Amino acid sequence: MSGHGSFSLKAALSSTRILFGLLPGLGAMILLRMAVHLYRPDIEDSDHRVADRPLEGLYECYDFVIIGAGSAGAVVANRLSENPEWNVLLLEAGQDENVLADIPSLFPVLQTSSIDWQFATEPSEEYCLSMVDTRCKWPRGKVLGGSSVLNAMLYIRGNKRDYDDWARAGNVGWSFDEVFKYFLKSEDMRIPEYQNDPYHAVGGPMSVEHFAFEQPITAKILEASRQLGYSTIDVNGATQAGFTRSHATLREGLRCSTEKGYLRPAARRANLHVSVRSLVEKVLIDEKKTAYGVKFTKNGQTKIIKASREIILSAGAIQSPQLLMLSGIGDSEHLKEVGIYPIVNLPGVGLNLQDHVAMGGHSFLFDNPYENGTDFSFNLNTVWSLGNLIDFVVNKQGSLYSMMEAEAMAFVNTKYQDPTEDYPDIQLFIAPTADNMDGGLFGKRANGLTDETYAELYEDILFEPSFSIVPLLLRPKSRGYVKLKDSNPFTPPRIYPNYFQDPTDIKVLIEGARIAQALVGQPALQELNARPNPHRNPGCAKHELMSDEHLECQARHHSLTIYHPVGTCAMGPPENPYAVVDPRLRVYGIKGLRVVDGSVMPTIVSGNTNAPIIMIGEKASDMIKEDWAEAIEEFTQCNQSYRQADQLTNDDAPERIQLSRNRTLDLLNETLALFPGLPEGFLPRVNSKNGTNGATSFQATSKGGKAGTSLPNSYNSIGQFHDAPSYATCDTERLNSYSQRPSPYKTPLYIFQPIPYYNENAMQGQMTPYPRANPFGGYAKTRPVHTKNMKPHYKQTSLRPLKGKPIYDWGVLGNRHRSDDAKRMYFETKEIVTSKGRKECKIWLHYNGVNYEITT
Repeated sequence: MSGHGSFSLKAALSSTRILFGLLPGLGAMILLRMAVHLYRPDIEDSDHRVADRPLEGLYECYDFVIIGAGSAGAVVANRLSENPEWNVLLLEAGQDENVLADIPSLFPVLQTSSIDWQFATEPSEEYCLSMVDTRCKWPRGKVLGGSSVLNAMLYIRGNKRDYDDWARAGNVGWSFDEVFKYFLKSEDMRIPEYQNDPYHAVGGPMSVEHFAFEQPITAKILEASRQLGYSTIDVNGATQAGFTRSHATLREGLRCSTEKGYLRPAARRANLHVSVRSLVEKVLIDEKKTAYGVKFTKNGQTKIIKASREIILSAGAIQSPQLLMLSGIGDSEHLKEVGIYPIVNLPGVGLNLQDHVAMGGHSFLFDNPYENGTDFSFNLNTVWSLGNLIDFVVNKQGSLYSMMEAEAMAFVNTKYQDPTEDYPDIQLFIAPTADNMDGGLFGKRANGLTDETYAELYEDILFEPSFSIVPLLLRPKSRGYVKLKDSNPFTPPRIYPNYFQDPTDIKVLIEGARIAQALVGQPALQELNARPNPHRNPGCAKHELMSDEHLECQARHHSLTIYHPVGTCAMGPPENPYAVVDPRLRVYGIKGLRVVDGSVMPTIVSGNTNAPIIMIGEKASDMIKEDWAEAIEEFTQCNQSYRQADQLTNDDAPERIQLSRNRTLDLLNETLALFPGLPEGFLPRVNSKNGTNGATSFQATSKGGKAGTSLPNSYNSIGQFHDAPSYATCDTERLNSYSQRPSPYKTPLYIFQPIPYYNENAMQGQMTPYPRANPFGGYAKTRPVHTKNMKPHYKQTSLRPLKGKPIYDWGVLGNRHRSDDAKRMYFETKEIVTSKGRKECKIWLHYNGVNYEITT
């Protein structure tokens, strides 16, 4: 290599500038996060967020256990829990969706953050040569919704021929005509001109829109495409070849992940339990080679859960094969090498890895035609301006709704593809920006570019108007693989994408770059003096700009994943020795285990993979329902003794709600989580007053049952339900009378009134909290002790009405407490009728601007 990773003064200065540029960038995001909290409840969506099921609330056995809540797993969880007779557990290693993920323009910020697994490929001498350690970054979603939370939201089904080829290879039921209905089932088309189109549908869980804000340069590029002879078409319609304004999984301009589309609508079903921060270590398989359970870790505790019908593996193209291998399913020789006893020899596990590799750095400068300085392309400085922030939070418009990755796209044929077949071999992402337009804050980090590469390519043209046309290879012939590094489930697997292993791939990609050049040469863009970035990658400086040699060098240095790894648990007929699952997605050689995600694709589809993976989830759900409808007597139901001794029935399942001790600090820490890997001490550690930054966890029970509660310490205890009265109907006056009684000890408490916590062995009148059981501030055991003559730890300081609702200001007394720590609350009630016809009183507690829902 040409020393592209070596130190240079220019690279050092660039890196320092970027590092200190993160401070105002971080400040802008914190301001944005606060503004969303205050003014955009539609984004917070606190009433519909998925509740985490704590370990103590999980059953010992479920009908179905789903591993992974991503683009497929969320779909399966929703569809299987439609049957009220089935209990479904969904395990997700990550957390709930970050609120900022909803904002399209923040898409690059999410990668390498706390909701990203932050995978990297093994070092290579053939690709990703300008990346740190010659390793490609492979973002994968570690969050409810999976990679649909941090992808570019592009909605593309692929080419009809992709699915027909699957069927021709022996995968019965997977032709385009057979899978088409599942695309329609998932779709809620909101682009007006397509709503009555036979190729689209309305009413599905995933809404599809154009991006709500488009940069002016995008329209000029589409104009140039027509001058070059291409049509602007619906690439999800009758034909695929052509240009289009991007279709995207958006709802009212904001991201529509599968968490939003599938999980939130199902989250209140009593038979669906969702457990986050739950990393599955292995699938448990008995001597009859039947998968009967999973072993997972949550909050440092390990638990085994059994499944009476099936375990469904939806962990994605990297971790589904990893989990199969950790469980003893895979190539027996490889498993023995890492110390795992092989149960089933399936040599195809982890093989057949495919991805849409793209040529990064294919950027172009142009002259801004606006004389008043208004931006013609995406500019981070403008997007994060105060005026644009106000426009977003108040008027629900502006460039925060834009997508710098691909506001438009195209499917085109190179000279290697017969144009009469309508089977394009190149996709073009039309981006109204280049990596110079964010100052290196996010694009560089997301792609893993070295300091020297970024400095040479972009430092001299920072914030000059630019756009990119990124060619990507639709049907690579190269194949990679995934292997275990060791038998530790917490160790990331080894990823070998093997980009350009087949020499045809690089030739096709170069031709795709030539089509992009031809597009730039059209009059619509030449009017703007559009021209290639004159700076070359330092590893390619010896080649003439835009020559074949330069383009090949650029592709090998600036290799980009488009986040589409698939194929590592490929489906195929029994005679295929490398097939991992059959056409009904059942793992060969193991009963009760299916794989449902992008890893089952035998060959990659010609387009973005999110919509096809959602389709796979829909089709798999129907297949599972069909299989169990036909074999209803062939299993043993979870015996009731397998249920956790829970006090509660399904109907009375507790809602886990998080009452923040300091909402401002929570929002700040949530935003800081998007910036991992900063130098130690660069940003201050943000803690609450007691030195911790977790949230106070409440669990409310119904029918007068006592509430379980985990309180970090007495300073943060807001209160609990205790001896709550049971009502068949809502009696607001009676409820209010209970809440307004002066003593917190002599009457049943209904509203969250503070309750003191005392050591059972303490003398009367003393307040001795239990010692902490863990460094995060939890107690080993707490319960209220009602003793006469005890001085209250809290007292009511004021009671004022607001719009007919009571407000409670609780002043906190004691050595460490001040009256300015008062908390403000009020509630409202409504009578509802449950699915079983029972009348119940619904209560909404309003606390610090957040609504919490309680059923009694």
